[in-house]
Amino acid sequence: MAPKFWHYLAIALLAAALPLSPVWGAEPQPSSPHPTIAVEADGKVSAVPDLARLTVEVETRAPQATAAAQENSRRVEVLLKALKQALGSEDQLKTLGYRLNPVYASSNKPGTPEIKGYQAVNRLQVKLKGPERLGALIDLALKNGANGVNGPYWEHSRLDELQRQAAVAALKRARLLAEALAQSQGLKLKAVEKISSGQRFLPMRAAGEGLRMAAAAPTTPIEVGEEEIRASVQAVFSLQP
Repeated sequence: MAPKFWHYLAIALLAAALPLSPVWGAEPQPSSPHPTIAVEADGKVSAVPDLARLTVEVETRAPQATAAAQENSRRVEVLLKALKQALGSEDQLKTLGYRLNPVYASSNKPGTPEIKGYQAVNRLQVKLKGPERLGALIDLALKNGANGVNGPYWEHSRLDELQRQAAVAALKRARLLAEALAQSQGLKLKAVEKISSGQRFLPMRAAGEGLRMAAAAPTTPIEVGEEEIRASVQAVFSLQP
C-alpha cells in the first residue's frame, strides 16, 4: 500500500503546482480604454393643455332609500340629456360611480345609530377637447341638476411628443454639464456610452374642489395656463485627452 500512497500523493502535489488556466470558452472582461463621466440633468417644455376632465355629481336625499334613488335617477337623466346635446364628437361622457348610503343622525347616546334618511350620489366624468368651453359646461351642469363639480384636471393630446422634447432638452443640458466638468480636468468628451431617461408630468388643477356656488356667477371663469412637462436624463460620456 505504501508505494501506491506515495504515487497518488506525488500526482496531487504536481496538479496543485500547475498554474490555473481559464475555463474553456470564457472571455476576459474588456476594460474601458477611456475614462468616463456620469452626469444627470433635467429638461422641460411648456405647453397649454388642450384637454380637460371634469367630475360632475348629482346628490339627492330622502327619508326612504327608494325615494332618494328615484329622485337621483330623474335628475341624472335630465343632466345627461343636457350634456350630450352640448358635447361634441371628440368629447367623452361616462359614469364614474354610483352609491346609495344611509344617513345617520348625530347622537351621543351609546348603541346603534339612528338612520334619518338616505343619500344617493351619481358621479359623471366629462372629457373636453377644448378647455375654453369649461365655464359654459359647468354652468350648464349646475342648471340641469348637478350640485357638485370637481376639477378640472388638465391633459395634453400631444403628451408623448412633449415628453420627447423635454428629454432631448435634458440630454443637451447633460452634455453641457459633462463638457464643463471635462474641461476643468483638461479633457474632452469623446462619445456617449449610455443614456437613461425618465419623464414626469405633473397635472395642474386650475380650480379646487367644490364649485357648488358657481351657478351664482353669470359665467364660471376658468383660466387655462401653461404647464411644464419635465424629463430627467442620466448619461455616461467617455473622455479623451
